[in-house]
Amino acid sequence: MCVVQVQTRLGLVAGLEKEGVHSFRGIPYAKPLRGLGRIRAPQAVTAWEGVLEATCWAPAAPQEDIPLMGVGESGDDCLVLNICRPASMNNALPVMVWIHGGGFLSGASHQALYEPSTLVRENDVIVVSINYRLGILGFGEWSDWPELEGVSNAGLRDQILALQWVQEHIGSFGGDAGNVTVFGESAGGMSIACLLASPLAKGLFHRAIIQSGSADHVVVRSEAQRITRRFAEAAGNAPKACLEGDLAGLMAAQHQCLLTTVNRGTHQQPVPQFGMTMLPQIGDDVLPQHPLEAMEQGLGADIPVLLGTTRNEWNLFYLSPQSMGQSQARPEPDEARLVHEFERTLPGRGVAMLARYRALMPDALASEVFCAYETDRMFRIPSLRLVEARFAAAAPTWNYLFDWPCAWNPRLKSCHVMEVPFVFGITEKPTGQLFTGGGDAANALSKQVRVAWTAFARGEVPAAPEWPKWSPYLEKERSSMVIGSHSFCQDDPEQSRRLLWEGIL
Repeated sequence: MCVVQVQTRLGLVAGLEKEGVHSFRGIPYAKPLRGLGRIRAPQAVTAWEGVLEATCWAPAAPQEDIPLMGVGESGDDCLVLNICRPASMNNALPVMVWIHGGGFLSGASHQALYEPSTLVRENDVIVVSINYRLGILGFGEWSDWPELEGVSNAGLRDQILALQWVQEHIGSFGGDAGNVTVFGESAGGMSIACLLASPLAKGLFHRAIIQSGSADHVVVRSEAQRITRRFAEAAGNAPKACLEGDLAGLMAAQHQCLLTTVNRGTHQQPVPQFGMTMLPQIGDDVLPQHPLEAMEQGLGADIPVLLGTTRNEWNLFYLSPQSMGQSQARPEPDEARLVHEFERTLPGRGVAMLARYRALMPDALASEVFCAYETDRMFRIPSLRLVEARFAAAAPTWNYLFDWPCAWNPRLKSCHVMEVPFVFGITEKPTGQLFTGGGDAANALSKQVRVAWTAFARGEVPAAPEWPKWSPYLEKERSSMVIGSHSFCQDDPEQSRRLLWEGIL
């Protein structure tokens, strides 16, 4: 391992060379968060003197500790990005900017699940990964306390500032600022849906890959205000002191915001959102309107999009809640519990929807029925609504359905996060093996996925030599690539379940 240096307009940056890649870790794109700066607009970093040592990971954004998330230290010096590039550099390489998931509450750019060395080395791209503010710091609504000078959508503002940094400085690292693809999973994918609809992000990226994300995980201002007031109450109605205080106290107050629900989107009938209660807010300068409405009106219509979900997203949350920091697995639900689950997630319509799913899945366990329903409610149907909002777009949209069984728990099937190890090429590393099982078949699929993802990032049709032709998702054909051990194209996969949601979500 040796040190490499890059001269930028901001100053000299020192990183590390290892196994054919150069890594630059913890480069600040904004000034550190201090005091009430934790909720104010991010301030672009200024030039530094001497050499910036970019050889160690920076802290993650402030968050509660979830051991399996593996983010390590969190703190105020978190508005950073990491750059990974091939050691054998060619100029003007495609740039892929990764936005991490974690429910807008947790996660970090440097998690082991996102280790980009293989993707960079074997597929000749530059990968930039970014941190952004989470929870109440990233998505609070502070208009009730104007003296705090807090901003809405601080987390999205961070992402936009990071993308501006990429535009201004990635050329120094050999990247093509005119060829930037944003890609992200879960909350990262949801963030990208918002960026597609944000006038402040226009021109900052040229393609988008949305993995298990959608445009529907947003809230109106009144919902964001209600959640922020809950934080203030938990802080003893002294939000200023809490925001300026130690992070442990701040996180304790924030935790009270999780013990309620929000009504997501702008649906006429409630669509309760549990757990993820601090979400991007519509109605400000970042998101003037609902992302779906903006896309229907043509915002982002010039940007090609590749998006999809896993086949069994919700199995991870329902059948393995320990992975989300919860203490114990749920028992198989009885009839009363199943009715309760459907009704609380789709008030007034849950019983009827349960009957519809049962008719499609007559031999399934109760937990399997609920997981299929929540996979659709939370992920697949909102994802398809995003595609549908782009039917008139000039740029194409490709859709996929990822189908690979989880190795460490067969009941999880192709659950949430399953595609990520394949995208980053970590199928033989411990974290990747946990999900994929490793081995020749997993490695082969990872190579195919990486070839397709990076072909898209170069401005080509997403394709791998072993795959059939992948056509865009159109209103009539609804062509999707089912990605798995034997990948194939299918028109309108899971059509019967999609049709259950017409006029509902």
